[in-house]
Amino acid sequence: MNLPDQGHGLRRVNTVDFLSLTALALFVTFGVTVLNTMLPLAVLQPAWLVSLISALIDSAPLALLGLGLVHLVAYLEPDDIRIQARRETIARWAVGAVIGFLLLLPLQVASAAQGVGLVARSQASAMAVATERAAEFQRAIDGATSVVDLQQRIATLQGPGLQLKDQGSSLPALKLMLSERLQESVRSSRAVIQSPWNPDLWSIVQRTLRVLALSTLYALTFAAGSQRRGSAHSLLRDIQRRWELSRARVAPQRGVHADMAYFHQLSVEVEQKEAVELS
Repeated sequence: MNLPDQGHGLRRVNTVDFLSLTALALFVTFGVTVLNTMLPLAVLQPAWLVSLISALIDSAPLALLGLGLVHLVAYLEPDDIRIQARRETIARWAVGAVIGFLLLLPLQVASAAQGVGLVARSQASAMAVATERAAEFQRAIDGATSVVDLQQRIATLQGPGLQLKDQGSSLPALKLMLSERLQESVRSSRAVIQSPWNPDLWSIVQRTLRVLALSTLYALTFAAGSQRRGSAHSLLRDIQRRWELSRARVAPQRGVHADMAYFHQLSVEVEQKEAVELS
């Protein structure tokens, strides 16, 4: 009669062991992935910071799944003191994960600011090169003394050669035509270089929105599975309770202020009515 119970208990032990080892494997994979990205340290390098944030965001589901398995094992074995102690320890460590993912919010903003600065400097450098190049062409155009000289000067600067139909024009007409083409080229270059639809800028915006959204989500999820020392509730529950208590304290004060404003308005109306009657 006891064989089925023993078999069930054995399967339960095997399941608990498997889930525990799976959680450990997930935690180790998360740690190795993050450490592999962090080392060697290059805190002042924007690329290193971007890589670290991406590694944390991309690997966070591994740690979350491991934390969930730890809670599941503790639920399956409520009487095992060792498993319960392990759950409490890992739940306290998870508080650090909450803080870490919240810190990613300002770190990503700082990284985005660095990225935007790099793009702006790159645009300014590209625009300076284009402007200087245009100035060289303009000096060559202004200094030409003949059509042949103009052709040679442009060829020396590796610019577009004059077409046969262009060479039939007078030198002043050619200079005017080339100057107009040059100004149009400068305007086109400026529109492309300084375009708000720059792929680099949009890449920064997209990455920032992704990191801000997922960091907030992961912080809340880790908070639901974390627990402070001496607390019987999760960190998320504690935060919710404090929020509700703070709102409960503010509500009566608002009611008092509202009542005082009402009675003040009422007294003003009574005084005005008496003044009208006396007049």
